[in-house]
Amino acid sequence: MKTTDNPIKDVMSKAAAAGYSMADVCRVAEIDQSQASRWLSGRTKPLYASVVRLNQVVDAMVAARLQVLNKALDEAQQ
Repeated sequence: MKTTDNPIKDVMSKAAAAGYSMADVCRVAEIDQSQASRWLSGRTKPLYASVVRLNQVVDAMVAARLQVLNKALDEAQQ
């Protein structure tokens, strides 16, 4: 994945590639979506901990989706 100088854009690109919206990620991460919008626009800079949290949430959401898809695939093959 290509990285930018804005780590929030990188996280949100990863989320979008997996089919998740910024609202989905923010809701699970318990981060106000308006704050994430300010980070995305570059008006404010996120704390490192916020970037880590968003990355962890996206990774967990992707892993959960893959688990569901793998289960469905296994059931379809039986």
